[in-house]
Amino acid sequence: MEEYKLSIPEYANEERLQRLKSLYSDFTRLRDTNERGYYANISWWKGVLNGGFSLIDGLTFRFDDAYLRIWEHTTLGTPHALAAVINSMVDDGILLPLTEFLSSQSNTLSKQKSLLNMPLEWLFSSLGLGQDEGAHDGHSLFVKAKGSYIFKDRVRNLADSLVDEHMIEPSTRRLYSRRDFSRKYSLNGLDTEVVLKWLINDGKVIVDGDAVKFVIEPSEKIINKVDMGVISMNSALGSISSQVDELEREINRHNENISTHIKNKETDKAKRALRSRKALQELLSKRLDSKENLQGVLLKIEQSVGDIEIMKAYETSNDTLKTLLKAPELDRDRVENTMDSLSDTLADHNEIEQAIARPGGAEISTEMEDEIEAEYRQLFEESKKSEETVEETPQELPSPPTNEPLEDKVALTN
Repeated sequence: MEEYKLSIPEYANEERLQRLKSLYSDFTRLRDTNERGYYANISWWKGVLNGGFSLIDGLTFRFDDAYLRIWEHTTLGTPHALAAVINSMVDDGILLPLTEFLSSQSNTLSKQKSLLNMPLEWLFSSLGLGQDEGAHDGHSLFVKAKGSYIFKDRVRNLADSLVDEHMIEPSTRRLYSRRDFSRKYSLNGLDTEVVLKWLINDGKVIVDGDAVKFVIEPSEKIINKVDMGVISMNSALGSISSQVDELEREINRHNENISTHIKNKETDKAKRALRSRKALQELLSKRLDSKENLQGVLLKIEQSVGDIEIMKAYETSNDTLKTLLKAPELDRDRVENTMDSLSDTLADHNEIEQAIARPGGAEISTEMEDEIEAEYRQLFEESKKSEETVEETPQELPSPPTNEPLEDKVALTN
């Protein structure tokens, strides 16, 4: 945190100490006398605290004296108006009071509800009702604001990722005990309660005692005996897996000890270590067999659940198809009549297309066809005879020139 503080100009630059002094003072009274200055200080602290929150692990943090000491300055001490900043971050939805969140049915605190949580003394004072001037100072606000808060965005992002992950999982892999859920996602007890509460409020999870179930369909919003059995088996499988891991580590340690004893020629110690390793190996073999058996049973349960879902899909499809077949449009007589009518219509359409493809063809009789054919032959013969007459007429050749060649005249002149 000290490194982070030094990255902030007001902490790193001594010339800005006066500004830092204002930020560390009890500036809550500025809300009535200098509203602009008050909100400028609030805005600065919001940015600084948001950066500091990134250095805190988990989904919650506690606002108390220990947290104030994190921001302690060697000259100015601890900030006196930090509670006002926390209240403002609650109003903005950045933080949620833990106690209020765990007892609510919603993941969003309305502005109206937030206003009800304002110190009444401050509200009365702003209305000029003469309340004690010290009722809304930094210390009074700190006493009221002290407690645990959740980082809203962190919780929402984690919850969304968990829902996305389980949307594609079969129902048997959406069941946990609280302990198994915490262990799988590396959550402490408080963070587990917070994220489960968020998911419950969103309707994505149901919790029954120690049992946790991610739900996708409304019909799944109950934890039945089968679910409890699967949770019990998953817990047993997780316990056996932990035992297997521990046995394997213990066997590895014995292997190292055996090698050391043999190198040192410590025969008795080496034999004792070998006997211990043998016993551990036998126990490991039994645990591995139990693990394999449990995994096999869980796989069969998962397959059976899948078979049930498939049969439900078949039944739904069958009912849907039956409903469709009962439609008047699919009555057998109606279908046959429609198809017969369609055949007649298509036949008429084909006749029309043929008539269009041969314009005037329907008006030409056979006699006319014979006359056209005779006329065509007559014209063809006349054309042929005309061509033969042209070929028989001799072609006249051009007469030879009567003038003397030009070259000869030029030669005589010379």
